[in-house]
Amino acid sequence: MDKASFTQQAMHAADAMHRVARGSLRNAADQEDAIQQALLKAWEKRHTLREPAYFDTWLIRILINECRSILRAKRRVIPMEHLPEDTSTQKMPEFLVRDAVMRLPQKQRLCVLLHYIEGWPTDKVARALKVPASTVRGRLYQARQALRLTLREGEADET
Repeated sequence: MDKASFTQQAMHAADAMHRVARGSLRNAADQEDAIQQALLKAWEKRHTLREPAYFDTWLIRILINECRSILRAKRRVIPMEHLPEDTSTQKMPEFLVRDAVMRLPQKQRLCVLLHYIEGWPTDKVARALKVPASTVRGRLYQARQALRLTLREGEADET
């Protein structure tokens, strides 16, 4: 794969990469770091891509691994202070949904992001996450159940 085709395909996957990074990491700087590291590793390992048609799946898989690496490193850091949540602004419904998705376990969150946000079919999500398609369907089911419960609780809190 030459530089021009790599760049073109990476640019095509840029929006998806940002959404996946945003879904995995809360800090914007960490999100950008993960994307940059994923692109660097993909460029260095571009010769290992067996099927060019799966470039975006391959690149997202590398990004997911980078996000996990950042999360592992962050677990070793003890935060010095916790910022209180800003309760002065009224949350919009889309923020409630996004917050509920962000509270899902990592495995469910990635399935939700790739399937519902990116529009990937479950078999493509399964390839990217290296799990069976039935596992992806199960995680999506569990995520929907958890989101229903969380959003119902949010509605009850508002009334």
